[in-house]
Amino acid sequence: MRKRLGEILIAAKAITEEQLRAALATQEQRTILLGQALIEQGALDELTLSRALAKQGRLPFVDLAERTPPGRLTDLLDGKTAWELQTIPVAEKEGQLVLAVGDPQQTVVVDTLQFLLDREIGFAMTTPSGLTAALERVYGPNPIGGVGGGGQAHVDEDHGDEAPVVRLVNRMFDEAVESRASDIHIEPFADRLRIRYRVDGTLQIAAEHSIDVFAPLLSHIKVSGGLDIAEKRRPQDGRIEHRAGGRELDVRVSVLPTNNGQTCVMRLLDREANLLSLSDLGMSEEGLAWFSRLIEKPNGIFLVTGPTGSGKTTTLYAALQTLNRADKKILTVEDPVEYRIPGINQVQVHPHIGLDFARVLRAFLRQAPNVVLVGEIRDRETAEVAIQASLTGHIVFSTVHTNDAPSAVTRLLDMGVPPFLVATSLQGVLAQRLVRRLCEECRVEEDANLLERQVLGVSEGTKVFRPRGCRKCSQGYRGRIGVYEWLDMDEPLREILFQSNDPNQFVAAAGKSDRWKKLSLDACDKARRGLTSVDEVLRVTRIASDPEDEMETETAAVAATPED
Repeated sequence: MRKRLGEILIAAKAITEEQLRAALATQEQRTILLGQALIEQGALDELTLSRALAKQGRLPFVDLAERTPPGRLTDLLDGKTAWELQTIPVAEKEGQLVLAVGDPQQTVVVDTLQFLLDREIGFAMTTPSGLTAALERVYGPNPIGGVGGGGQAHVDEDHGDEAPVVRLVNRMFDEAVESRASDIHIEPFADRLRIRYRVDGTLQIAAEHSIDVFAPLLSHIKVSGGLDIAEKRRPQDGRIEHRAGGRELDVRVSVLPTNNGQTCVMRLLDREANLLSLSDLGMSEEGLAWFSRLIEKPNGIFLVTGPTGSGKTTTLYAALQTLNRADKKILTVEDPVEYRIPGINQVQVHPHIGLDFARVLRAFLRQAPNVVLVGEIRDRETAEVAIQASLTGHIVFSTVHTNDAPSAVTRLLDMGVPPFLVATSLQGVLAQRLVRRLCEECRVEEDANLLERQVLGVSEGTKVFRPRGCRKCSQGYRGRIGVYEWLDMDEPLREILFQSNDPNQFVAAAGKSDRWKKLSLDACDKARRGLTSVDEVLRVTRIASDPEDEMETETAAVAATPED
């Protein structure tokens, strides 16, 4: 069993019992570490405290006040990382790279370097002021601002165990914001902990840690998100308010039990981000004109569909901002309320107290709104209440999860909504995906290959843009842009819904009509304009998705272009 810091100091005759009691009394009055309290009352100096901490943590001690580590070791670490992690390489011992830290708890955070440097890591203790002096001598002034580790020494009494975990979480959020990540994935495995960020829709490994880090890290996140830290068998959802990178974040936390432990995903919502206007969504002129006309209708239901994370909420919020005028009362029911819009009444559902979508929607109708947003239609009850609202003089916006626009109708019918209600109320459906936007700084223009010409419908010699990659982007892409398809309900389509109970007949009729503008058309147009790549078009559309279809199409293309 590890000795307490006070016991070590008394055994070494560095302090008296009276001085220890006085320091402990100070701790009861203030949130302060024991070592800092002893230094403040003059009972201890920094060097003695650091040596005691080294003994407590069973670490060797190195005095860096006047010593500069060898250049062949310090060159292994760049200055920004060294300052950020508050560590510096000082020696090599039995194949290990020994790193000096001014806080024994910092070893949990610095352990990430084992994966970055691809070598075994060991630790030594030094004084915070000595570490700061060595960092300044080797790497120059702190490039990330603030002071180094010389401010105070951290100890591992009951308060100290949390400090490195807090620093790890803060650093994780800062990195995620800096890299423009939308999600943080924390995934435990048998021998390691993996952290990944989702940037522009693509997951990237950000760090890997010792599995020992996982338990305190998840406990801290659970406490911050208001979750039950003792519950390990059931999924949990929570929310954290956090400031990172100078921005206020609303963090949605989801914890799910797996065979290796509980995996955690945190969705980052930037409260200060400016909501997009309709013109910023990236719609074509034809699509924007249709969308702008449809949302101004006095009644009916309008659906936006697409997979999770495809930007449906952003699109609907853009519509609400356009309609947010003094002559309109707008009510929304969401789970959760992602962005707060001045002038709009927004309601958060709470299913555990019976406040679900259907119940809130019924209450809305007594509020005499002009525009109603239902975050998602999940069941027949919600669908029918939303449709009834649309038939009684309200325009209702909502989302469903389907692959294309006509399938939204199929989804409502599958829920048990009568076809005549859908045919009477539905005004239109917008389906969307997000594709990665090519980085304008480094994209390259090259001759289109056979597959690219086939997908885009262009002739030989046509140029297309491809990703390259630079310091300002992620693998040649920076940001995302929407691609859209839409279905405009007309009388023939409504009549088919009335007459047939087979949803497939409706989908077939929509495909033959000119009212369904397909996703592939918009995606290919954006690729031809250099906004995205053909690879991204293929990723989000069904073009050439079947290998046999690809071969047939390519054969036809070759036959049509003998010069190939």
